[in-house]
Order: sequence, then C-alpha cells, then structure tokens
Amino acid sequence: MDQATSREIGEKIAGLDRLVTSLGLEFDDVAVNAVAGVPDAARKAAEINLRLERLAVDRRILSRALDRAHEAEAAAHEAKAEAVRQNHLDTAKSHANGLLAAAGRIDAAIDAFAAALPDLSEHELAIRQHLGRAEFRLSGSVVGQMGLAVMAIDRLHRLADGRARLSGSGKSVAEIASSAWAVLLADKSEQEAA
Repeated sequence: MDQATSREIGEKIAGLDRLVTSLGLEFDDVAVNAVAGVPDAARKAAEINLRLERLAVDRRILSRALDRAHEAEAAAHEAKAEAVRQNHLDTAKSHANGLLAAAGRIDAAIDAFAAALPDLSEHELAIRQHLGRAEFRLSGSVVGQMGLAVMAIDRLHRLADGRARLSGSGKSVAEIASSAWAVLLADKSEQEAA
C-alpha cells in the first residue's frame, strides 16, 4: 500500500478541521437548547461532543502521519538530490580522466614538436649549403625556404591564442615546405609516378 503524501494528508486535515468547526457550531446551538430544557438536546450535545473527541484523536493521528510524510518526502528529495550530485561528480571524474588523457597527448605532441624543430633547422641549413656548393641560386623570396621552424612555432601560437579559429588554419608546415622546395622535390615525385 502506497504511503499518503503530505499534500493528501494535509487535505484530510483541512477537511477534518472544517468538519470540527461545523460540529462546534452545531454543538453550541444544541448546548443552548440543552440549557433551555429542549428535549433530547443534552443527548445530542453528548453525541456531538463524543464525535468531536474522536475527531480530535483522528487529527492527532493525521498530524503525526503528516510529520512522517514530511520526513519521508524530505529523505526522498535528499536521496534524489544526492543521486544528481553523485551523477555530476561521476561525470566530472570522467571529464578529469579525459582531460588527463588529452594532456598526455599534448605532452607527447610537444615532445615530438620540440624534437622535430632542430631537424627542420638542420635540414634547411643543409639544403642551403648544398645548393650553394652546387651553385644553384635561390630567389630568396619563396616562403618556407628560410625560418620554417619559426613558422611552425607561429602556427602553434595562432592555435593557442585563437587566431587560427578566426582566420582558418592556413597551410600546414608540410605544405609550406613542399611548396618552398618544390624545385628539389619534383624529381622525387616524378620518380614515384613512374
């Protein structure tokens, strides 16, 4: 059997209070008649009084039931609120684990990035030295033939400060390098195509 809600019990108490008020008024009328000597008025007053006493017991029972209903509803509300809090805590823990995994990927990417920067500079310098020895003249105005490591760092800065989201990602470092040294890479791509 389901336990009555505090609202249902409150409605029963309000109905009972209305009945008690009505019976109280009736008792007052009958009591006046009993004092005046109206036949059966004293008996009727005693019946109303007995009924009022029973209703007072009923009200005490309902009041205690109302207290228990309030306690049960407060406990249920707190249990529900605790379940919501626990759900948020579990979700936060999940996001903390995701954050840690993402941070680990960033650390690995930073390590790989830091290890690749000297390679970029070393290869760039070696290309320029060997082209100079081959007496191959560069125009000097092709983007990516100098300072490719600085361009890579700038790309990270643009991602970090949000400029890349506003202006688009632009060419990748590999695309810039490929375009800058196309004259040297053409032989390789032609050999691969054959």
